[in-house]
Amino acid sequence: MVAWGVSGVEVDGDADSTTEWDGSEVDPAALVRQLHRSVSVGTEQLQRPADECYRGTVTEIALPAVEPTLSRLDAEPYRGTLSELPEGTFLLTMQAPAAVADRASPFADADEIRIHLRFDGPAYVRSLGTTTVLAFDDWTAVTLGFVSVSSESRPQIQVPETPAGLATAVTYMSSAFHTMKPSRSHPEFRGHPPLVATGEPVQIPEAVRECRPDTGIRLRVPERVADVLVTAPLAYYLGAEVTVESRDSALLTADGTDVSISLGERSSLQCGVAQLLRKVFYLDCQVRHIDPDQNGDRITAALSLDADAVCSLPPAERLERYVDVSDDAVNSILPEWPLSTYVEPRADRVRCLPFLLERLSLVYLPDGSELDQSDLLDKTLADSYLCRGSAERPSMIEPTLREGQLHAWLAPGNPIDACKTTPEAYLNRYRFECRCDSEPTVAVVLNDEEMADEHTEVTEIYRAADLPMDVRVNERLSVAELADAFERQTDFVHFIGHCDDVGLRCPDGNLPLSSLDGTGTQTFFLNACGSYQQGLDLVEQGAVAGAVTFTDVLDKHAALVGTAFARLLCNGFSIQRALELARRRIMMCKDYAVVGDGTYSIIPCPDQPAVVWLSESESGFDLDCTVVSPERPGESYRLPFGDGAVLNGEQTTHTLERDELAAALSGTSLPVIYDGEFHWSDDLAARLQSGF
Repeated sequence: MVAWGVSGVEVDGDADSTTEWDGSEVDPAALVRQLHRSVSVGTEQLQRPADECYRGTVTEIALPAVEPTLSRLDAEPYRGTLSELPEGTFLLTMQAPAAVADRASPFADADEIRIHLRFDGPAYVRSLGTTTVLAFDDWTAVTLGFVSVSSESRPQIQVPETPAGLATAVTYMSSAFHTMKPSRSHPEFRGHPPLVATGEPVQIPEAVRECRPDTGIRLRVPERVADVLVTAPLAYYLGAEVTVESRDSALLTADGTDVSISLGERSSLQCGVAQLLRKVFYLDCQVRHIDPDQNGDRITAALSLDADAVCSLPPAERLERYVDVSDDAVNSILPEWPLSTYVEPRADRVRCLPFLLERLSLVYLPDGSELDQSDLLDKTLADSYLCRGSAERPSMIEPTLREGQLHAWLAPGNPIDACKTTPEAYLNRYRFECRCDSEPTVAVVLNDEEMADEHTEVTEIYRAADLPMDVRVNERLSVAELADAFERQTDFVHFIGHCDDVGLRCPDGNLPLSSLDGTGTQTFFLNACGSYQQGLDLVEQGAVAGAVTFTDVLDKHAALVGTAFARLLCNGFSIQRALELARRRIMMCKDYAVVGDGTYSIIPCPDQPAVVWLSESESGFDLDCTVVSPERPGESYRLPFGDGAVLNGEQTTHTLERDELAAALSGTSLPVIYDGEFHWSDDLAARLQSGF
């Protein structure tokens, strides 16, 4: 949550109502209540619609936004800087994430809050991290209007299943941005794109039309579904108008500039889109004024970019400036991109685009080769693992993976090293993502007494997590009881037991998850032999994502993966990243996979979902540390090692002596990959101190 609040609030001349703001975090709902107890007014003064409107007197007010939109209500549009505003009547408009700590708030069900603030200058504006502070020389009356934006009211557009229809949908996706300045690279300034339905005729809600930015950037693509899908992430981020034409390659232009970029054909188009998007996004992250401890000044100086000058440019001219920056110079410092999705080129996949673009996923066309049993064994042994187990595997595909920390497969086939996702998974994520402030609920189900050790350890991990979490423990559930466990509202179900072609094994038979009457389970781990199809069935029934197995797994291996997976989830890792790390603990790592939307996490927005890679060197221990959070690309984090903030995906490198490393690791709880093997930081610290 970002910091916001008021300083020196005066209501109706009552000095006792004054609240001093010391810069600490304030629940937005508390600020609404505070103003509500003062004066509630109509919305006429705002000249904007609002759900709630309040008036008070302040000397300073802090708002959860960077570079809010400024309008002048009493004269021509204001063209000056935001730092010092002259006399006049102004309106600041911004978006803020809803804090729903108090159900009594009128915005308790909101996903976001749109804020309008009317005031009279002179006034002063300064930035404090992710907060904008508006100050006055003396007590000044302000009017605050709040608009609740909930997932249920999120607009939906309709387009036909044609390349032109897809292009129209992509054009209006950028209506989700709260600003087209460089701060658009921060997740707080990107809303969820409008949903898409397919059909005739084209229907664009007026609210979407009004919010679509006019950037002057245009993208002309060949009249093929595949080309529109691949270029969608770049067009979305740039706020480009997309049109289809009878042409061989995509062309990007920007009005009033010399920008004219041919993005290539087919395979080269995919590389060209990814390269330009990564470059523009990263440079936006460096010049924005959000985290003062980020290394933007050093990097922008090395790239000959004046951050203040670049920020003041309109989107088309800023694109032109970025294009002039050497690709070689930028490529050497680009962080790893968080997510790539391999999408079957079908027109109805446009319904999935809002969810992919919300994660800023790159889009590639699926490519790979089928694997038989011996191929998969070779792949496993190449990773220095031994193969055990005799269950029949589903047919497997080895995808051709592109840029990205994580990979999702929205196409036919069962991939290794990529999450098998479906359109239903994204719709289910949309249904669950407006989470209330209740405790996360975890159900641990033991239906195999021989795996009781994993059951005990997993339960202790969930209960010991420094998080408000309701943990329910169940043993030897019948078919009906297990069905009820999956059908009730639960954030995460950790099933420990066995599975066969009929379903999950119970004392009185088997439960096929396809037989459920829907599910309230958001995420799951079916730690049972050959649970892949059951996991896909559970996503089909309404779940978002889960971990599964392709074939038989040893009980001991299942316990090692299950306990590590549980702890990683409690540390804020997404389902897919948690499993990728947890399966390093066993020999047959490729027997485990993720189905559904693997970017989802049961503990949203962790402070430090970091991973450490460690190796021994002549000067001590070389340590690489990075944050991996596919939910919030563009976020900056403070790592447990080193000073300052780094971007999601950036890696920092340090060299520490044994005692320094042991001390640093003992104060954290994060996964460490040491010489290719998985460890927990506190366990490894103890080994270092013992002189292993």
